[in-house]
This record gives sequence, structure tokens and C-alpha cells, in this order.
Amino acid sequence: MKVILALSLSLALSPFSQAQTAEDIMSSVRQVAVLQGSQDLSGVIRKGSKKTPLTLFLRGKDIQFALNGGAERFHLRLNEDTQQLRELVGGKSRPFPSAKISAPISNTDVSYEDLALKFLYWPQPRIIQEEKINGQLCWRLHVVNPEKTGRYREVSVWVTKNQRALMRVVGYGPRPATVALKQFEITDVMKVNGVFTVETMKVSTFSKDRRVSGITYLEFKKPKRKGR
Repeated sequence: MKVILALSLSLALSPFSQAQTAEDIMSSVRQVAVLQGSQDLSGVIRKGSKKTPLTLFLRGKDIQFALNGGAERFHLRLNEDTQQLRELVGGKSRPFPSAKISAPISNTDVSYEDLALKFLYWPQPRIIQEEKINGQLCWRLHVVNPEKTGRYREVSVWVTKNQRALMRVVGYGPRPATVALKQFEITDVMKVNGVFTVETMKVSTFSKDRRVSGITYLEFKKPKRKGR
């Protein structure tokens, strides 16, 4: 299996062959949302002036996350047809508590399922329409949560047609209202080892009256070259 990362958070913008179906498009997004090789990516989750240190590691088929210098660790285990969120406690891996998956990290607008972008792996995506986001023509895809865990009942994903790059994600609450709960937007990118990777992601939380009630940023630093 080709190793994949959900931004969780490194969004390469290199071109892919023409996608034909919704599954092809989502697969392309997962393939360009990668950490190459054994690369690590460091940054912060920032809300206002408060910053929570964050590091991502790619180890085999696991995408590992370390918060606050490793005080808290969890990982997304990727298999051929499944993915599982697990936490590391005392050096041992165990299933991630269902009640914690949608919990905010350090009182920010980012939850554990948000950081792992777990919804990019939900099955049976559908193409809804084509829309322009920041001047770029995008597919809008829709996926429904196949599990009973997490906060989102369904999610819309916008992907650029030219680069298969993730542009925006909106997570919705349960039907029949289907109210937008949260939005993710890529605002800045950086070039690392010849590919473009996310530098800043803006995460906005919406209140019941659909107004923005909180904003948090995921900010990453360009890795230093080895030997420097």
C-alpha cells in the first residue's frame, strides 16, 4: 500500500492523471496529502496568542501525532481498506476513546478527528457539483460518516481540478438540519523537497445561528535540510 497522510496535513500540489470518478478524486487527494519517506513536520495549533506544539511523523503505515512535545501521542493506522485512530499510552497502542474523538485539543477549534482528517477516508464519496474557490475550479465531493463516532454526520470536500489539491472542507451536523459545524481552509502553502505542502490551515467553528464562533490556525514550519 502506498503510504498516505491525512494533513493529516502535508498537502502536495503535484499534478496527477485525470481522475474519472469521485473515488479516483478522493484517492488522489489522499495521495497528495502525504508526508514523503520518513519526513517529520512540526508546527503549532494556534488560537489567539496560545500555541500548542504539534509534530507529525510518518512511520510505516502509521501517521503519528505528538502534542506538547510528546506529552500526548496518538496515531492514524492505515490499512488497505480501513483506517483506525489509536492513542499511545505508556508506550502501548490502544483504540482511541470514542468520546474523545471529537473533543477539542487544548480548548481550540481543532479536535482529534480534525487533526487526522479522518473523513478523507470515508467510503463512497459522491461528486455534487463544480464550484470556484478563490478563483480555482473545484469538484465538490460529499461523504457520509460510516461510523457512529465523531461529530460530523457528513462532510463536503472541495478539490482543485488542476492539481487535485484540497482547498476546503465543511463538516455538517446530523440531519434533517444538516447545519455546518466547522470549516477548514488552506490559506498558505510552502515548498518542501520539490512539492508544495500546507503551511497554514484556518479552522472555523460555527454557532447554531451559523455565525463564526471561533477560529484556530494550524501553522507548520519548513523542515530544515539535513546537515544544517
